Amino acid sequence: MNGTELYDELAVSFPALWPQSPKWNWINVHDGQNPNVQAISQLVERTLAASEVIVLVHSEPGMASRLHREDAARYVAQFVLKHEVQVSDSDLNRFVSVSLQGLATNDA
Repeated sequence: MNGTELYDELAVSFPALWPQSPKWNWINVHDGQNPNVQAISQLVERTLAASEVIVLVHSEPGMASRLHREDAARYVAQFVLKHEVQVSDSDLNRFVSVSLQGLATNDA
């Protein structure tokens, strides 16, 4: 299954990118020059315990990848300020959301 097919299969199971809960705190993951890979990595590590994660990139066409959690931040960083991105555990129980504006949050 390629990245577009995986996206089409999984995107319907992900929550809306802009969570409405006031408990979700947004952090800046872009410093004005470059994506902050360390901030993305810390958020992913703090949120997702699974060794494998799913990354959805809301581009046209949409893309999805299964990655080791340690590789997710670098992968996500290339899309900051270009596309909205979501990262989840493989059970789709926990989520990290990265907005098009370079802000990120989790469901913790």
